[in-house]
Amino acid sequence: MEATELLDRTGEALAAGRSRRYSGFMGKFISALPLITSSYILLYVGDFFDYLGLHLYGAHRALVYAFALILVFLLVPAGKKAPLDRLPWYDALLAAAGAISSLYIFFNWEQVTLFYGQPTLLILVLGGITLLTTLEAARRTVGSAVAILGAIFIFYVLFGNYFPGFLFTRGYSYARMIGHFYTSDGALFGLALEIFTVIVATYVIFGQFIQVSGAGDFFLKLGISLVGGYRGGPAKVCVFASSLFGTVSGSAVANVVVDGPITINMMKRLGYRAAFAGGVEAAASNGGQIMPPVMGAAAFLMAEILGMPYWSVAVAAFLPALLYYVALYFMLDFEAAKTGLSGLDKEEIPPFFEILKEGWFFLIPIVVLLFFIGYLGYNVAKSGLYATLSLVAVCYLRKETRLSLSKIKSGLEQGALAFADLGPAAGVIGIIMSAVSLTGLGMTLSSGLIEASGGHLWLLLVLTAIASIIMGMGASTLLVYIVLAMFVAPAVIKMGVEPLAAHLFIFYFGCMSLVTPPVALAAYAAAVIAKADYWQTGWEASRLGIVGYIAPFIFVYQPALLLHGSTGEVLLAATTAVIGTIALAGAMSGYFFGSVSWWQRILLGVGSVTLIYPGWKTDLIGLALVLVVVAGAKLANMFGRRTEVAQRDVG
Repeated sequence: MEATELLDRTGEALAAGRSRRYSGFMGKFISALPLITSSYILLYVGDFFDYLGLHLYGAHRALVYAFALILVFLLVPAGKKAPLDRLPWYDALLAAAGAISSLYIFFNWEQVTLFYGQPTLLILVLGGITLLTTLEAARRTVGSAVAILGAIFIFYVLFGNYFPGFLFTRGYSYARMIGHFYTSDGALFGLALEIFTVIVATYVIFGQFIQVSGAGDFFLKLGISLVGGYRGGPAKVCVFASSLFGTVSGSAVANVVVDGPITINMMKRLGYRAAFAGGVEAAASNGGQIMPPVMGAAAFLMAEILGMPYWSVAVAAFLPALLYYVALYFMLDFEAAKTGLSGLDKEEIPPFFEILKEGWFFLIPIVVLLFFIGYLGYNVAKSGLYATLSLVAVCYLRKETRLSLSKIKSGLEQGALAFADLGPAAGVIGIIMSAVSLTGLGMTLSSGLIEASGGHLWLLLVLTAIASIIMGMGASTLLVYIVLAMFVAPAVIKMGVEPLAAHLFIFYFGCMSLVTPPVALAAYAAAVIAKADYWQTGWEASRLGIVGYIAPFIFVYQPALLLHGSTGEVLLAATTAVIGTIALAGAMSGYFFGSVSWWQRILLGVGSVTLIYPGWKTDLIGLALVLVVVAGAKLANMFGRRTEVAQRDVG
């Protein structure tokens, strides 16, 4: 299996080109539609239509969703036996039906969303078509599990009166369900599609322009020049490059497929085991989703649900994300020291200032993004638009990097195809949100979870973490987050946890599901590229990303890790957490200023957790344990060297 074939399983089929190819009129149409879609989205985000007096508002969601459904049904075959060289009649029918049902909402947005009476026959038919085409499109792009989940919630709305216990609800008629799902502003065409068609779409396009402009290659070369020469250099380059690309791609699997063929082969050539090299790439790519300033798509939705600026979410998530990469970096360093792996040869390392001179301007879009989001407080989508425009502009500073019309066209086309893959998943999220708001399931399930945990927060958190990882088996982080945000987050908040901490907890474990066996899609992609055993790669990725499992539990109990508290509390928490994270890396790798024994690894593990957990008492305990291990390792190494010298003298 080729690496790009993995994207068929992970909602990236269109962007990877794993789809039908057309010639003639259909070929021109399929080429033009993504170009039109991306151009329209950027114009909408830039308020172009408002300047013309066309106030689209929610109608915009329906139009982009129509484009996404058309692209999915025309390009993604129904199954392995479906033809790839022609368009079957049923896919033409589905594309037309999905487009018509969405375009009806687009042309009648104000009338439809203000409609509270008995749905007309036309609305009943078009609403049913929307549900069916959404589920089928989701099955093709993000897998059967997501489509089945959406179908379960539809079934629950219709037959909730047959469910036992706290799941019992009144059963709604088909007409009542369609009236809510299809014509309510807060339902299928509501918040989830707003996030998808405005924010996610903008950053997906930005990510594609990062690739076509050569900025991605610049960041990779910059990483090689910075850390390539140190021990374990290629692995550290992987951390640097994957974290940067992951912040704008929003997809761990896409990140692995883009960076993996370069970084994994570099690591293997230096002497890293294939499974370890794959695990490094998977863990580093996955971390991109939790690393500000641009996190995964679920973080944008989180800001909307919590009613706070996205920048506040990004700032709070910074320290845990930093700890994730600090632990990953030092585990790689300790692994290299333990196994005697060196860095790249000097001739393979480009001079830092030469690379910086060639592409320094690629840093400007990142600065622009931070300036508009953080300093000026602009909305996230518009900031992404300005970052994209600045990227295109700075490319003209050098003749070699100027974007031709064909490259701009490619960036727009690939951007549309990439987010068209995600469109049906956003539609399923809209179905789930509709079902929850109509039945009140969120509140009843929240009460049930508190009762099941016996009122113990730690048990509720463990159950939540397990649920996040299980749900993430094949589903996107966005879907995992929204389901648990509606069902579990209210229960966690009821037990006294800060809302942001509760939602970040869910978000983190949704991300970690991508590297946690048995279904770890990012690790699977890396294993294929590395030609390594999938299970070994998955466990290596989980081990390397261990902070992603620990930090959420800690910041729930101690919000100082989310930079909430006085300056002194935050500085102390940050300092000791970094020290604790380095100690954790030593415990996981079996090396800490020298080889450490099993009992020293246990002391390091305990000491690291107490250091990461904010509080001066736990910090003192952690420092004491770590110092004991450091002293022991130094003494062991000193006596070991003396013994070697004595043996050589005797010999």
